[in-house]
Amino acid sequence: MSESEFQVHTTQSAPEASRALLQGLQDQVGFVPNLAATMAESPALLSAFLGLRSAAGRGSLSPVEREIIAIAVATETACTYCVAAHSTFALKGGAPSAAVEAVRAGRGPEDARLEALARFARAVVRRADVGPSVRHLRQSGSSAAQVLDAVAAIAVPLLAGSAFQVTAAALDGAFRPQAWSPGTEGATR
Repeated sequence: MSESEFQVHTTQSAPEASRALLQGLQDQVGFVPNLAATMAESPALLSAFLGLRSAAGRGSLSPVEREIIAIAVATETACTYCVAAHSTFALKGGAPSAAVEAVRAGRGPEDARLEALARFARAVVRRADVGPSVRHLRQSGSSAAQVLDAVAAIAVPLLAGSAFQVTAAALDGAFRPQAWSPGTEGATR
């Protein structure tokens, strides 16, 4: 599909039911990312994405933990947009650059908890036997609720990646320093 098949909406051009959602995202992030702007064509999709994002944010995982999970999911699904966006958000949120770089490269970060979260996210996305990853995550100090909160955090980039696969939204300038492509380590700045 060509990029022209999906409009990159603004808060003014979006369908009425998407306008307040886009405005809320703009207020949170400082701009409306292109992927969300293309999702706005479907108020149902945009609402589902933002609702899921909000719900995952109310869980017991820290913002950095959720972003590490998102990067792991995005690398597994080869969502170039999502890797760049979540790398940017992770670094802005205080994630160690070495941890972000490791996850982008398909490795585990040195931090045991972040490594366990990334390993778990990859296992879920691969539909592998997640039992060992669950045990590893629990051994790293995660509660049963945190394991399930990680499932919610995994769902956010899965939904975004599906939308990206369909829309091929252009990467925003704010995310370009973290551009990534499959098979690269994508050095962070």
